[in-house]
This record gives sequence, structure tokens and C-alpha cells, in this order.
Amino acid sequence: YHILLSLYLKPPSPHAVQLEPALDLLSKHGSRLPATSTLSLIPDDLPVNSLESYFRGRIRSANSLVNESRIVAGLRKAEQIAIAARLNIGDSEINGQGGRNRHVTITDERHCFVCHKKLGGGMRFGGSVVAVLPDNTVVHYGCLNRALGQKKADG
Repeated sequence: YHILLSLYLKPPSPHAVQLEPALDLLSKHGSRLPATSTLSLIPDDLPVNSLESYFRGRIRSANSLVNESRIVAGLRKAEQIAIAARLNIGDSEINGQGGRNRHVTITDERHCFVCHKKLGGGMRFGGSVVAVLPDNTVVHYGCLNRALGQKKADG
């Protein structure tokens, strides 16, 4: 479109300037043209009000880009919220007991999946520090890396 506009406004010597088709081209496709080179082609004696539709198109195009980026940012934020909710609450487990919000009961009879030692530890207060894998397997926190390695080898 830029070449056509330049032919309308700066034609070769035997031809005359064609303002009407140039203004029509600017009003229909002006937002697709680079602004600096387009405005440099416009004659200095052309009234600004005749370029109103060109400027409206440029403003509309700029606004649609801004609105599109706002929509994309909103969608990304909604996706992050959904991921955080799935991580914290879980969505595939029965009674919503998934993600980080689930609980596991540790008894004296329960054993670590990796080292097979008791998880309860028989302590009067508290017990061992444990980690719960996504499939609800309970391991000592110190055994976690080995448990993840075993799960990858098995799975």
C-alpha cells in the first residue's frame, strides 16, 4: 500500500497528484502503513481535517492493540489463579483432598516407602518430618530424593 500511496501523492513527472484515491487508500488501509513514511508523503498544503479518517483508523488500531494486550494479561492472570487453586486445593481428588491442602494420618504402624523405617518414630511429641508424594505415598523428608528417583524408575 505504501508504494501505491507514493504513486498517488508523488507521481512521475507526466502524471498529476491524485488526492482523492490517496485519501481513500489512507482511510481504508492507513493503519497498516508506517506512520512516519506515510506522513512524509502527505503534501504540506493538505488540510488536517481531510486526514481525519486516517487518524481515526490509526487511533482505532492502537486502541485495539492495547485492548488485546489487556485481554491477554487478564487471561494469563486467570490461568495463574486456576493453577494456584489446583495446586493448593486440588481438583481431581475425592472430597477436594488434593494439592497442598490434603492431609495424611501418620500412625506408629506406617513405614517409609524408601527406607522402611517407622514414620511415627514413637516420639512423645511430634514425629519424623515427612513428605507426601502425589500418589499419597508417605516418605521421610530425607528420603524424598530417593523416593522420586524410584518412582521415575518404576513409572
